[in-house]
Amino acid sequence: MSEIMRPYGYLKNLRKSSLLIVLLSLLFISVIAFPITQLKADSTGTDDCIDCHKSSEVLEDVIKDWEKSNHAKNNVTCIVCHEAQPLDPDALSHMGFEITHIVSPNDCARCHSKEVKEFEQSLHSFGAIYYEYLFSGEKLPYIESQMEGGYLSKEGEEMIHAATLRGCQACHGTNMSGKTIDDFTVWPNNGIGRINPDGSRGSCSSCHTRHSFSIAEARHPETCSQCHLGPDHPQMEIYSESKHGNIYFSEGDSWNWIEEDWQAGVDYRTPTCAGCHMSSAPMMPSTHDVSSRLSWELESPVSRRTDNIATNLGVNFSDGSSWEVKQGRMKKVCTQCHSKVWVNNYYEQADSVVELYNEKYTAAKEIVDELYEEGLLTRTSFDEPIEFIIYEMWHHEGRRARMGAFMMGPDFVQWHGFYDILEGRVEIEHIAEELRSGEESVNLNNQTFLLYMGLPIVVLAIAILILYFYKKR
Repeated sequence: MSEIMRPYGYLKNLRKSSLLIVLLSLLFISVIAFPITQLKADSTGTDDCIDCHKSSEVLEDVIKDWEKSNHAKNNVTCIVCHEAQPLDPDALSHMGFEITHIVSPNDCARCHSKEVKEFEQSLHSFGAIYYEYLFSGEKLPYIESQMEGGYLSKEGEEMIHAATLRGCQACHGTNMSGKTIDDFTVWPNNGIGRINPDGSRGSCSSCHTRHSFSIAEARHPETCSQCHLGPDHPQMEIYSESKHGNIYFSEGDSWNWIEEDWQAGVDYRTPTCAGCHMSSAPMMPSTHDVSSRLSWELESPVSRRTDNIATNLGVNFSDGSSWEVKQGRMKKVCTQCHSKVWVNNYYEQADSVVELYNEKYTAAKEIVDELYEEGLLTRTSFDEPIEFIIYEMWHHEGRRARMGAFMMGPDFVQWHGFYDILEGRVEIEHIAEELRSGEESVNLNNQTFLLYMGLPIVVLAIAILILYFYKKR
């Protein structure tokens, strides 16, 4: 019976298999057909964009940049990045298309989801939020924008951010929530932590400038130096002083900057900013989370370990790993060129610098805090010289010493760091002594006044009483 039924069962299974093959084939065809159709529609839109911009000579150089980019080679067209839906907060009707000027990380995530997710974990993405934390009636950015009698007025509005719009916010980013590109107080802006109309944080073109979006450009230290330089975070100056920087400036022109998996000793001889903080190393993938290899927070008044909490913001960042894990990742980068003994000892030296700074700053801050408690300083921020001294001790020279220690910048550790910290401590002690001696002088003067003026007053009072009773008689 089974032998008789076998051909039927075989045919039945064959039919099922054939049906499955047909269904899978149809599914495959639909999958590959959709992108082809989509790309075809995108190409039509892009042809229109290119033809119009070239013929009108409007932003023609933008087209030239794009034509040389990897986007153009991979058919990532104008409309792929700039397309918007009519109800999008930043949508704009333009020549028959719904577009957006602001290409956000959400747009980039269509193709670069891994990179965007990593970026969202990093402190870079919190740039504008961190700025807003600092911007209050008690903080420096607010005070810098004040004038006698108020603020600068522009188009009928007070410019409370006038000093920072092209300053702090140019790097940190503006908050475009509920706003459009017509609002000059938030646009143009390319800050790394810009809050976009769609709610996303960041601007990919801050490092990969439009419309070439070059990976080579993003790997050069000069790209990072648009923000990471100056008296308060001089990473570029420190790098230039370091042996890493020496080698880069000597032979960087001969390196392979465009290899996707950028390898030390193969494509480059010594790291740039991207080489240490982002590029891959043996047993460690590349990342766009620039916080994932940092074991100290070096930018805060008192440094602490990076156990997944941003010191001031109180929000989770990075991937949740401990500072030991983060340090281990960076050591893997270092041991591509240096021995484990060298790396471990270097970390001990740099850690000691941070710990020494923490002690010195904390002691100086205690003196200032005592002056507040004694009522010798007002509670108004930045209205007395000592407040600038203690602020610069952590925000300027303290950062220079700490960052210099980890980035091979001896001059920044010594003469731009601890020397200035020592000088600031002496100034703080001197001012505190003057304030306290001034208070004592006031008390002494009050006592002297009572001593010299008290006796005549008593004599006069007695004379008045005697005269009063004499007349009464």
